[in-house]
Amino acid sequence: MYLFETMRVDEGEISRKVYHTRRIAQSAERLGYRFDNEKWEDYLEAICAKHANGVWRLKVMLEKDGSLTHQIVELPKKSSFSAHFELIDYQFPEWQYTCKTSERGHVAHSHITDVVLYYDAAGKVLEFDIGNVVVEEEGQWYTPPFENDFLKGCMRQAMLDKGQLQLRTYQVDELKEKLRSGQARIFLINSLREVADIRINL
Repeated sequence: MYLFETMRVDEGEISRKVYHTRRIAQSAERLGYRFDNEKWEDYLEAICAKHANGVWRLKVMLEKDGSLTHQIVELPKKSSFSAHFELIDYQFPEWQYTCKTSERGHVAHSHITDVVLYYDAAGKVLEFDIGNVVVEEEGQWYTPPFENDFLKGCMRQAMLDKGQLQLRTYQVDELKEKLRSGQARIFLINSLREVADIRINL
């Protein structure tokens, strides 16, 4: 198992780098992985120096011994995703839901749609398999509060810090009804795609 961060490299700069660094450092401490901040910063700087033009998808992986590897490809243009609701599988340990690791069984799905919007056994809307959810109502943007039940995304945290999002709990039946009636819209947010439109199957 490894920890990883998937980052947007835009004209040689990593968007929200401080958030990615903080998250992987916290996960490393929690799970007993060796993390050297200076080594991490130097590693990212070297990658960015070689990708000064264009927009790239960078995945950096941290092994338990602190070694780093990466994959980088041009970011495909995609601004809209199809989605459906699904009950999340809660048979896994809590860290698997709240730390970004290669153990992704809890968000495995059949890909009948591009992404899945998960909710828990109590009906609380949680997250997409590749990002957090934003609900737009009357010009305001809302996202579910974190209760040790999903991965706190870097884009989500950056938007919260800027006052662009408010916290609000949504029940799945409530949200479906608001989507059907046109009272609400939903978006996927993550640090790679930033904000993407969602076409939801109800």
